[in-house]
Amino acid sequence: MQIDLVMADRIAPVTAPKLRPDTIARLHHAKEILTNQLEYPPLLSELAQLVGVSERTLQRGFQTLFKTTVLGYVTEQRLLRAECLLRQGYRTVAEVANLVGYGHFGHFAAAFRRQFGIAPSQCVAGEKLASKHF
Repeated sequence: MQIDLVMADRIAPVTAPKLRPDTIARLHHAKEILTNQLEYPPLLSELAQLVGVSERTLQRGFQTLFKTTVLGYVTEQRLLRAECLLRQGYRTVAEVANLVGYGHFGHFAAAFRRQFGIAPSQCVAGEKLASKHF
């Protein structure tokens, strides 16, 4: 029976480190800053300084709390905004790419296709998204 207990301790899943309530609040603040500055988000070092945590805490905490990286969050939010703008049909694909912070149209088109499974021009034409990864 003691062997079973020892083995259970070794097999037990590793839990994510607990985040302090003030750290959680700072991470939510970082997320809010990123959401409000999608076109030109601050550098990771600047964001960490703005919310009062280290870069490492920001990166690890973001992954733990939001299940994505800081860059992954920015990319996902940009693409969601782009999809909404494209569906409205008032802007060209190039304008939307620029509005959401992509300086290179090819990078935008590739990221959009990876995220949604269709090209941005297909989205403008009203085609349904093949998949959503969020």
